[in-house]
Amino acid sequence: MASFIPNLEPRPDTSPEFKRKKRRKTYENPGPCYPTQGNQRIKRWRTLREQHIYSSKLIEALCRSRRTSSSAAAKEVHETADRVLAISDKGTTRWSRAILTSRLHAGAKLRKHKKAKVTANTRLQKPQINGEKRKLTVVERKLKVLRRLVPGCRKLSFSNLIEETTDYIAALEMQVRAMTAITEHLASALGGGAQPPANRLGSNVNS
Repeated sequence: MASFIPNLEPRPDTSPEFKRKKRRKTYENPGPCYPTQGNQRIKRWRTLREQHIYSSKLIEALCRSRRTSSSAAAKEVHETADRVLAISDKGTTRWSRAILTSRLHAGAKLRKHKKAKVTANTRLQKPQINGEKRKLTVVERKLKVLRRLVPGCRKLSFSNLIEETTDYIAALEMQVRAMTAITEHLASALGGGAQPPANRLGSNVNS
């Protein structure tokens, strides 16, 4: 009968003393405070698979484009490279969504500018208020510049701005690697005597 009686003594890992030690250890060592999802996103931009996908999409987009002059070609290559980069991100970040909607905002801004130019002569200008502005600190000035550099991040908080900036830099680094590989491929093709079609990648591919 004694063998059928369960052992009612608590196990070491369920005793109150063990739980208190475990909680104390957890509070002393909380672990890394950075988001895991952001680190996974940065690692994704550094894989060869993501670079190959971006390169193929970029080449397809450049093959469909039509350029009339060298200056227009350089601008279009730059815009196409950024747009394909945002498409590769699938709009999961603020900077990619800002790039994808930049054309719509540019058209609306142009129409608004034309309308304001027509009505500027019929309205009286408001008097300027000569108020003293508070001088920004060095950190505030740098954050202001950073918010302008990263698309769609002008009104973000500090923590969100750092997260978007880190992801954007990793994406740009992948873009540079991919476009460098495309440029080297074109250079080797030209050196071997093969001439690319005039309506395809063109002679200059810049990041």
